[in-house]
Amino acid sequence: MVINSIRIEGFRNQIESNFLFCETKNLIFGLNGTGKTSVLEAIFTLGFGKSFLNVKKSDIVNSNSSEFKLNMNLKNTYGENDLMGFFNKNKFSLFLNNKKLNIFEINKYLYPVYFSSSNYNLYIDSKPLLRRLINNYIFGVNSLYIHYILSYNKTIRQKNYLLKTKQDLLEISSWNKIISELGLKIVNIRTEFIKKLNFKIRENFCNDLYIEYKPSFKNDIEHSENSFFEKLEDLKEFEINYRKSLIGPHLDIFNIVLKGKNLKFYSSGEKKIFLLMVYISFIKLFNEIRNEYPVFLVDDFDTAIDNKNVDFLLDNYPEMQVIATSVNNNLRFDRIIEIKKEN
Repeated sequence: MVINSIRIEGFRNQIESNFLFCETKNLIFGLNGTGKTSVLEAIFTLGFGKSFLNVKKSDIVNSNSSEFKLNMNLKNTYGENDLMGFFNKNKFSLFLNNKKLNIFEINKYLYPVYFSSSNYNLYIDSKPLLRRLINNYIFGVNSLYIHYILSYNKTIRQKNYLLKTKQDLLEISSWNKIISELGLKIVNIRTEFIKKLNFKIRENFCNDLYIEYKPSFKNDIEHSENSFFEKLEDLKEFEINYRKSLIGPHLDIFNIVLKGKNLKFYSSGEKKIFLLMVYISFIKLFNEIRNEYPVFLVDDFDTAIDNKNVDFLLDNYPEMQVIATSVNNNLRFDRIIEIKKEN
């Protein structure tokens, strides 16, 4: 999976910019505020339909524009293709070779993995962000998974509305039935994925590092759609009193564990190193399942990754395209792109 080029229009401070990449290791460097991270954000937005930041697309539009447009040329096992993302009037659309597609279909052509010095700590310390990271990982190797997640989230919102307003409470059981069906699919997919990811971590790095998965549906009974439904029905009165759903995959917990202790209790340097091991293990799993590498986006790479791990990344994955940013030039990269600050 290789990005050949991207044209960015009206996206943050990139009013109209073109970037050409080589198939291996690319570095975008320049002073702070020149828009280096915006290039990675544009690539990520094409891959996932949203930013890696918690922002609305309307907030991404350049202040001098009413829309943004992203044009990418890329190649992978499906050949060379043109991908376009267009945001206008609060609507975002994706096109492949001028044909409108959804995010599930785009996943076959572009899957970026984003690692940053500014947010690595958040993914370790925040349960919702780590859950989102795992969801993104699973989406990379099972595009149908996000369909289940989106359907589940929509169902939870509808159920929570009934619980909050206390309207039509007799319908709660019907929603519980749908939640138990979708919830079982999600938990089973997560369980299988975590097994595979932990095997890759052990195989490549460390026996003492693993991802712990704790479904909010307890493991003391065998998972089945009926047992999920019964548990939800048992909690119905409590949920009505609390006015929200109290159990389900949206509350599942993931922890990164090192030597029996949550990684969040380690030093920032240790967090960074061992989280990178998780990322690399996922990339290897992705390659094993899809027979190609994702595009690895590394923001502020010389802060995000120390010199030893930079060498490891550049030397051991020659077939993986890396697009990194930095305030400093680095001649170890194959293509170097300088962004200069506008006066």
